[in-house]
Amino acid sequence: MSEAVQIVLENREDSGSAYCGRLRKEGFLPAVVYGPALDQTYSVKVETKTMLPYLMSDDVKKTVFAAKLPNGEVKNCVIKSATKNYATDRLLHIDFYCANE
Repeated sequence: MSEAVQIVLENREDSGSAYCGRLRKEGFLPAVVYGPALDQTYSVKVETKTMLPYLMSDDVKKTVFAAKLPNGEVKNCVIKSATKNYATDRLLHIDFYCANE
């Protein structure tokens, strides 16, 4: 298996479509990270420019990310789903899943 891709997931202070729209304009994608390896679900944001090359890859579901969480922990995660606006082809949201290692 190849080495995990390092990413930083920052805490998202708010939710809702208006807030998430502002995040996208600032160059971030809203995301959630969840799974049995975590004690809670985190609402986070990640830089769009960091994620774009991986989301355009055919192997996106196989890519393992070493995600630094808002609490400082680093967990291995995969992309469970990525939502986009099919009319504009713009990315809207990412779901990261952290399984037990």
